[in-house]
Amino acid sequence: MEPPLLGHPQRIEPFQHFLAFIAKAPGSVLITGPIGSGKKRVARFLIENGPWQNTPVFTLKGLHFSEDQWGQAYQTLKDTGTLLLEGLQYLPLSMQERFKDWLTGQAPIEKGGKMIPPGWKVLALGTQTDEFLEGLRYRFTYHIHLPSLNEVIEDIPYHIKYFLREKPIRYLRYFFLLKAFFHEWQGNLHELEQCLLQAMAYYRGMTLVEGFQGGEEVFGEKRVRYYQDILKGEWWYFPYRFPPGFTEGLAYVLQKTDFRNRIVREGWVIPLIAAEPGFLVFDLNDPEFEEKANKMYYAFSEYLKAASG
Repeated sequence: MEPPLLGHPQRIEPFQHFLAFIAKAPGSVLITGPIGSGKKRVARFLIENGPWQNTPVFTLKGLHFSEDQWGQAYQTLKDTGTLLLEGLQYLPLSMQERFKDWLTGQAPIEKGGKMIPPGWKVLALGTQTDEFLEGLRYRFTYHIHLPSLNEVIEDIPYHIKYFLREKPIRYLRYFFLLKAFFHEWQGNLHELEQCLLQAMAYYRGMTLVEGFQGGEEVFGEKRVRYYQDILKGEWWYFPYRFPPGFTEGLAYVLQKTDFRNRIVREGWVIPLIAAEPGFLVFDLNDPEFEEKANKMYYAFSEYLKAASG
């Protein structure tokens, strides 16, 4: 099951209104974007919010294409349904020109074949902007291009909260979030989920290490409890990719400015252990978690810019 459309309300709400209109409108839709940018989520939204929601869906994968699949599509969908084309850029070269003609209603996909029935909704997903996809853009009624995750930084806390919604994690260390904000994700939400899974594996393992069982009490609970509930984020178990100058700027901001004091003073983080700055954390149960996380990102960006200037 694909997760819902997620992101900062100022971006995602108008985007959903736009998609809701397209979902009800006739015509084909091309959805492009980096790998893992949420193309399947958008396709599912279009299917579930339009007149085709209770009709069959036939998925055709360009990478595993065979001509008899067209016959299966017509047999499954008949006069009404959704044809979902995944990996469109992988269509065999021998089929690409014929597909263009079929898409625009100029010719059947194969000799003696059928045209697109008026009751079909054609949705196509592609990850590369190659010559074939460029030539297809204007043959679709609508073209939706999804941004890289690095272009919508404010969406990151919303994705993190969703991925951790059923996990035994309550707190996120501020340092972990800073690295999540500045890592070059290359648009891939799956990579973000992998980072979270590896962080959880590390900390679940740490609770088994001798010496972590016990310790002083914090808020009436043993300290080990917070090793189970906190995601810290280590440098060595995930291959972070930061922009040039970030690592040096990070050290300067944390050591030479009042950044840590500010995020406590503003109420964005909770100081679990006052003597240890590393235990400044965000509470995932806080209804303002995403907003506070983004405020920290904006504030840190200002400090980082001043440090580099």
